[in-house]
Amino acid sequence: MGSGAFQFVEHVQGSHWVAKRFGDYFGTGRPYLYGYRAYFVKSTAVVPGIIGGQFDAEFRFRTPPERDLLTEKLGDKVIVHDLPLLAGNIFIFNTRRKPFDDIRVRQALTLAVDRWAGGENIGKISSLRYVGGVNRPGSRMALPEAELAALPGYGNDAEAARAQAQRLLKEVGQENLSFKSTVRVLKATRPVASTPSTDGGGSGSKPHTSSSKSKHYQENLASGNFEVGMEFISDYLDDPTQNFVKFLSKRASPLGYSGHEDSNIDALYEKQRATLDPVERTKVLRELDTYVLTTA
Repeated sequence: MGSGAFQFVEHVQGSHWVAKRFGDYFGTGRPYLYGYRAYFVKSTAVVPGIIGGQFDAEFRFRTPPERDLLTEKLGDKVIVHDLPLLAGNIFIFNTRRKPFDDIRVRQALTLAVDRWAGGENIGKISSLRYVGGVNRPGSRMALPEAELAALPGYGNDAEAARAQAQRLLKEVGQENLSFKSTVRVLKATRPVASTPSTDGGGSGSKPHTSSSKSKHYQENLASGNFEVGMEFISDYLDDPTQNFVKFLSKRASPLGYSGHEDSNIDALYEKQRATLDPVERTKVLRELDTYVLTTA
């Protein structure tokens, strides 16, 4: 945009992007690099490219088996950072469609997912392993694990949670609930999409997964043409004001795909934006996080 650390030089579609150092950057002595060339390659070509010396860095993420291969082949020539991503996968219920307008149905389906066992198992084959609320797990304003574990679907007793899910579905006459779960055709989403098993994690519901390319997937979510969508939180800034936008009402954000009209979520969101004291803001955010995870 003219004020960043680097300036645009060249873009070749499907090949690469080149930038050079911005000499008038505000940070003295920065950036450290004179420039960079970013290559656009298929995911399967990244690890061989790093091993072969074609690439110096990869800023997305690799699976544990790929990490192990890199460290085996390159030894101390490679540095791996392992920490929670500024990215999370979330399920969005279309509250404008029955029976998802009933909070008991939404709570039953979130109770049916064993996040802790799922994270442990998925973590063996993907970079997705951490259980958290809306804010990045382990970050200063995130819900502490003890508070998180007290929420529906986040407890450590999976069998008790599933029994409660079955009771809720029976209460609303949805013991044999069948629904379609809409996901994007992406390698990164496959492990999470498969987490709720064909029996709805033991709740008695029967989810059917429907995959589509990003363009059609986004069109369906924006138009409300879905039942349950597997969405994501993945933004350029590790800040709650960015992280919560997809949980807002449609009045407050075009990304409020669920279609809910809960003004309390919007009010808490605006309150945290206006709170400058970090301690007070953390209190508001944890209230918002808890409210979203139990009602949205």
